[in-house]
Amino acid sequence: MARIRKKLGGWGMSSEACFLQDVAEVVDSLHKTPHYSEFGQSMVRVTDVKYGELDLSKTFRVDAEVFAEFSRRYKPSRGDIIITRVGTYGVFGKVLDTNFCLGQNTAAIIPKTIAPDYLYAVLNSDFVKSQIESSVVGSTQKTLSLKAIKALQIPRFRPSQELVIGSLGATFDDRITILRETNTTLEAIAQALFKSWFEDFDPVHAKMQGRTPEGMDEATAALFPYSFEESELGPVPKGWRVTSIYDVAKVIYGAPFASKQFKPLPPGKPLVRIRDLKDERPGVYTEEMHLKGYLIQPGDITVGMDGEFRAYLWGGEEAWLNQRVCVFQPVNGANSVFLRSSISPLLAAVEASETATTVIHLGKNDIDRFKVFHPGNLLLESFASVTTPIYQRVIRNKQMIQNLAGLRDTLLPRLISGQILISDVQIETQAA
Repeated sequence: MARIRKKLGGWGMSSEACFLQDVAEVVDSLHKTPHYSEFGQSMVRVTDVKYGELDLSKTFRVDAEVFAEFSRRYKPSRGDIIITRVGTYGVFGKVLDTNFCLGQNTAAIIPKTIAPDYLYAVLNSDFVKSQIESSVVGSTQKTLSLKAIKALQIPRFRPSQELVIGSLGATFDDRITILRETNTTLEAIAQALFKSWFEDFDPVHAKMQGRTPEGMDEATAALFPYSFEESELGPVPKGWRVTSIYDVAKVIYGAPFASKQFKPLPPGKPLVRIRDLKDERPGVYTEEMHLKGYLIQPGDITVGMDGEFRAYLWGGEEAWLNQRVCVFQPVNGANSVFLRSSISPLLAAVEASETATTVIHLGKNDIDRFKVFHPGNLLLESFASVTTPIYQRVIRNKQMIQNLAGLRDTLLPRLISGQILISDVQIETQAA
């Protein structure tokens, strides 16, 4: 195995490094645009690769023939690492679920003579990230070549040290994964309650059939009527009304902060752009105090207005809201669960109706046309009493995820660089 026998700029614990290709096999994806299917098996693309995991829940699907074609070059195994190569480049995800094929603009890293968890921790270190940044090419669409990936320098330690470093990183990632899975379950419960009450109208149907509505007390059941009536949106429980979105929400639009004042680190406050909504980790800071600025708060419902329109429950830190991002705040008895669940299909309908050939846009005129069912303040308050605690727990879990990710991203680079000792990290991790 080729060794790089030199000090690595502050990486004092190790005087040696090797190239990635010396310890792992790097496999490129098939350079071919596939035909996607409505059903079938998962194909992992750039958007499905995240720190710590591959998100297979929203992948594009391919049929058995396409899956077999793309699987000939690479068959995933647990412990492999997927890296993005084009556009959003240099993002790594661990392979846990192997039921997928590798889509274009990604590559697979298969550890051979190195502990997978240690390799994953190193690949996410500043030392490797700086190599990636200096290796990408292209002016419009940045690309990370397979040659550059194979040539990444990997610091080496004694095997026992590498196992400890990898184990610490995996401990953080496993805890974060558990919290994310818990939140997925909690949000599904909240959505199921909304669907039962305000889409399927299960309590109304139960009362029409002489049955007692399930899963609620008598006082709540009494708030539902016994019949339906017609409305502009179709049949609606009697007494409910169809109303403007502004009867249950206040919409706040982001301000046009000057991009020339953006910087990657403090001082200043973080700024939320569309790209930051999914991971809830703002990538830039600004010291600008905009007159129309709004500070997004944990629990706010945020929506990006370009590209795709999703209603996110913000769990990150307080941050400025940038232009082309808006916040929906519940008012008049509605809560975040009711509001987010109400606007999600409306946003999806706008997205489906857009025909722009480049980037689609959500405008105020679109939001002005949003109509929702209003079941009355008492029923809204009853729904809030049941579902608000669910979202409060989701937000707490998201904040814990942010704290764990911050601790991981602070400790591991310092540990790998030799700035702190393994024993110190173990004590600090146990305290956290």
